[in-house]
Amino acid sequence: MGALTSLATLGLELALAHRAREDRKDRFEDHKRAEIRRIEAAEAEERRREQAALARRLAQERARAGALGISAAGGSFDAVLRGLEEESRALRAARDRETRARIELVRARHAARGRRSLLDDAPSRLLRVAPDLFGTELGTRRSLLE
Repeated sequence: MGALTSLATLGLELALAHRAREDRKDRFEDHKRAEIRRIEAAEAEERRREQAALARRLAQERARAGALGISAAGGSFDAVLRGLEEESRALRAARDRETRARIELVRARHAARGRRSLLDDAPSRLLRVAPDLFGTELGTRRSLLE
């Protein structure tokens, strides 16, 4: 009868451990998603600020050209505006690559932490219930005649 109780206890502990791992996995996923959302929100805000700064810079250049009596259409003025826009696109592309790298780092860090956490639980539980199941400590031998 004791063996059945031990098996039932082991089954219950395994089910509880599985549920705890699933809960922990869900918390890791929630935390990872929240961290990625924060990165994306910061990136969107930075992009908005950058667009506003570019619009101000273009307006300043147009005003400067107008004050100098330079036509706001064609020629070197268009080249200046295109240069500013191209510089802005290059900076945005670099920041996008950096943001993707940060998000991948978050994903990798959470995946490694999740694997480590899930692997840490398994051996300790088995070693704790093994004496109840087998009537002895793991690593010691018993005679078949006992």
